[in-house]
Amino acid sequence: MRKKYSIFILTMVTAILYAQSPTKQHLAIPLACKTNFNAVDEGPWYLNIQNQQAGQFLDNREMQFLSQLKTNTQNIFPKKETNGEKTDRSLPDPIINRSFTANTASGSVPMDNYMADSDSGLITSVSNTIIQVYNEDGLLIKSRTLQSFCLSLGLNGINNSKFDPKVIYDPEADRYIAVILNGFNSTYSKIIVAFSETNRPDSTWNFYTLSGNPFGDTTWFDYPAISITNDEVFITGNQLKDGQSWLLGFKQSVIWQIDKSDGYNGTTLDTYLWSNINSGGRPVRNLHPVKSGEFIYGPKQYFLSNRNISTLNDTVFLLNINDTIGAPGIQLQTDIIQSDIPYGFPPNGFQKVAGQYLATNDGRILGGFYEGGRIYFASNSVDTANGRAGIYFAEITGVDIQSYNITGHMISNDTLDFGYPNLSWCGFNGVASDLFLSFLHSGPNRYPGISTIFYSNDQFSNLKTVKEGIGNLLALTDSVERWGDYFGSQPKYSNNGVVWICGTFGNTGSAYRAFIAELYNPLGIEIGIEENGNGIGSNTLENILYPNPVMDLTNLKVELSSDTEVEMSLFDLQGKLVSILFNGKLYKGENKIQFNIGHLTPGSYILQLKSGNKSILTKTIIKE
Repeated sequence: MRKKYSIFILTMVTAILYAQSPTKQHLAIPLACKTNFNAVDEGPWYLNIQNQQAGQFLDNREMQFLSQLKTNTQNIFPKKETNGEKTDRSLPDPIINRSFTANTASGSVPMDNYMADSDSGLITSVSNTIIQVYNEDGLLIKSRTLQSFCLSLGLNGINNSKFDPKVIYDPEADRYIAVILNGFNSTYSKIIVAFSETNRPDSTWNFYTLSGNPFGDTTWFDYPAISITNDEVFITGNQLKDGQSWLLGFKQSVIWQIDKSDGYNGTTLDTYLWSNINSGGRPVRNLHPVKSGEFIYGPKQYFLSNRNISTLNDTVFLLNINDTIGAPGIQLQTDIIQSDIPYGFPPNGFQKVAGQYLATNDGRILGGFYEGGRIYFASNSVDTANGRAGIYFAEITGVDIQSYNITGHMISNDTLDFGYPNLSWCGFNGVASDLFLSFLHSGPNRYPGISTIFYSNDQFSNLKTVKEGIGNLLALTDSVERWGDYFGSQPKYSNNGVVWICGTFGNTGSAYRAFIAELYNPLGIEIGIEENGNGIGSNTLENILYPNPVMDLTNLKVELSSDTEVEMSLFDLQGKLVSILFNGKLYKGENKIQFNIGHLTPGSYILQLKSGNKSILTKTIIKE
């Protein structure tokens, strides 16, 4: 009897360990269709119908549960003033270059803004109803609703709403990848994955559909995140139970691992689906893939998670898939790390109107990147010192040697609430620590807008307003408005020191609008090329072209390490030469060139400086 009892215990332990082991399915996904971005002409209306709260809060019980969590946070950590900043703010402020309002035809709530910018300067911007292509000066090139972009898939009708779009640029392949969700229940749930065939997002895309209910149960796929390695694309998301919200209906998080070359070529996708990802018998919730810094890394892909609905916690999960599909010994590993400071469940944000608030959802990790053996990441959080919705920002060191240490910071303000952060590397030649941390802001005295902070080597800049709101966000009948859900941020891979971001601000008429901005590292930037022996080195960006926009006279400053023969030309946006402005020698040190464009037609022009056949500087001039 004793022997049988021991066998029973051993069997139970084995079953528990087996249940906690990640499962992978090897699935082949055929090409669904090819679609040209320009195939459908929708006219000026961009009509799209979508329930603004679908799939989020489905009954009063769940809304009350979330409200109680927020109330608990406020009771434990009441709002109050604190004494000064908790972080060093000695760095210079971020530099904001070009910026523009985008996705103005989108009426979605929340907007769920995201974007990707190519080396050639084509920005693909997405929100919950629309996908648009811009150049970096904000000129709209082409626009589609998500529904018409996916029209060839045949997923039409009221049960096939398109939502939660993500897009990423692959600098190695010079291609784009888009992820769009379809359907709010297990019957209709699909993950649409589209790969651009060329470096033009307004051209042909290869479309695939992954099942949003691959387990044949009553769950559907929600809240995607995306990242790429050298060979693959990774998509994470949550399986939610039918008829329940993201909060109480959560069953598990999953990872799709996909061969990206198959997608670019339009052949059958080779994929792994990873599920049953647990720790201590509990599902690891809201997995977020870690993106790259200066270069695309791989084959290993990292993922982050935390205890996102805890009032206060210090646990961070770092997961990795160590190799590519089909590689011997491929596995998913989970490490548990303890932060030096806690994060917590965020309170709702205040608005500039009594009784109206902005939803901060929970404390899940919303952005992260790997660079130089370190991972930087951020999430929504409560700041226990002042009770405000703040940003938990942290650095994990020792990643490559698996000797992890987390240093955390709490970014907050006594009179503002922050939400939905994302961050991107903006350093030079492998300097890991330079980054922009960007997020949404709002408060009782300021409309919802967009802010950023520059960080380098444990020091911070002051908070920099990227876009000041000009109205509240008032679209729903609730006292709690949807706010962001996520925020777009990407390095400009061809120009070290440059980051593009996309977030939500409050417009006139209490409308939601997207805003796209180009940020420059205030410590300098590399323009176009690295040091190559021809005398052209790294140029500092401070006042490199000023003023811009310009009415007549403008100035160009160029820093050279030796005497160099150059040609400076001006082109229109169609690439037609307007004039060769200068052809001769510039000398070692700082060169200032002033010229007049007052006679030109208002609009955007391209200034190019080259040495021989090598382009060494390209800059857009806006003539007012």
